[in-house]
Amino acid sequence: MRKDMKKTLLAIALGLSMMTTYAHTQEQYPGFETIHQHGKLEQKRVELAPNVYAFTGYSSSNFAAIKSKNGYILIDTGDDLPRVRQALQEIKQLIPGKLQAILLTHSHPDHRRGAEVFLADADGDIPIYAHHDLGGEQKPLKGLENVVKNRTSKQFGEEIPDELYPENFVIPRFKNGETGKTLAQPNHKIQDGKTELKIDGVKFEITTVAGESPDHLAIYLPEQKVLLTGDHVYGLMPNMYPIRGGLYRDIERWANTVRELAKFDAVAVMPGHNDVLIGKETFQKRFNQHAEAMEYVYNETIKGMNEGKTPNQLAAEIRLPEHLQKVQNLADYYGAIPWAVKEIFAAKLGWFDGNPTNLVPLTDKEEAERMARLAGGKAKLTELAQKALNEKDYRWAAKLTDYRLALSDDKATRLIKAQALEGIAGNILPMSGKTYLIQSAIELKK
Repeated sequence: MRKDMKKTLLAIALGLSMMTTYAHTQEQYPGFETIHQHGKLEQKRVELAPNVYAFTGYSSSNFAAIKSKNGYILIDTGDDLPRVRQALQEIKQLIPGKLQAILLTHSHPDHRRGAEVFLADADGDIPIYAHHDLGGEQKPLKGLENVVKNRTSKQFGEEIPDELYPENFVIPRFKNGETGKTLAQPNHKIQDGKTELKIDGVKFEITTVAGESPDHLAIYLPEQKVLLTGDHVYGLMPNMYPIRGGLYRDIERWANTVRELAKFDAVAVMPGHNDVLIGKETFQKRFNQHAEAMEYVYNETIKGMNEGKTPNQLAAEIRLPEHLQKVQNLADYYGAIPWAVKEIFAAKLGWFDGNPTNLVPLTDKEEAERMARLAGGKAKLTELAQKALNEKDYRWAAKLTDYRLALSDDKATRLIKAQALEGIAGNILPMSGKTYLIQSAIELKK
């Protein structure tokens, strides 16, 4: 009887990881391309309106050049120096004169690291406009530089060799690329609300619009009816929780911002990433779909929390409504609904999931010791992990290796975990998750 009970308990434990199928697995989107098939964003220059040029595929982010009285004005700067230099040469052919000003949509480095190329070619001091609290979201992370740096490196796959790096347009890697080291720093601050400026003959309406980050600006050219929106919408599931960590991205506020942006009288829109949007109906449809998706995820999470459900339960259950599931640019190619759900829960109620067992839990080592006894010893945990790996049950293989490694380091188990992480990476859509998993696997193999 005791032997049968032991087998039963082990079977229950082995089945736990199979009870949750996360919304960002490839199986959830059978008709959609994988991130690998998505490939890179085509490098191209698009004239959004007469003398307003968007550059996409020249960097990790988009940037634009606007002809002015004595030269041109930049919106963001890109970050890949060789391709930014190419863009500069194209601008010189299109527009006489030199750089007159830079406007930054927000603080993220991929929008600021190309500035050195343009500034080196400019005459004198160049006005750089940005939100009055540019980078303010980083202030509460002071003292956490090491952990944030480590997790950021994994999120962007900075240590992944080129031959292992999945080609994509979300976090692109350029052949012979070189990321700028210097961030554009503002010398003119835009205060809250709406600001009307005329810079070297060009009219701008600039509005502070908190969303993906609190320091965003919406930059509108009223005469050309062109809108430049930064990272509020990028044609992928919004990244409501960045796995590198950070402050809560107020999802209600973000969705409301996107709704407000959709009201602009714009005929062309340059988002911070992905292709430009031409036509008022096209951009409004895209923006309203994204707002609706965020609103739905938020509301369903709050509803489930009030029903007493845990973060894991909600992450497993919440899906977009059917009409939004059919929208490919809302698939979890960058942000992921399960991660957003857990972030909302933590932001609203904190770490405790409501299960009293978790108030005084076993430590990782204590739980691992008990699992090892259930399995029949430490070696059996490794054996079961290898079996799960062979059966392509990658998440369970990784979990079993965590139990084994909590007891003591073991090279064979680390290699199994590395292979399991690689397997998981091959079966999920979010690019940031793929790169985090692949780089973690590389580290385990060292």
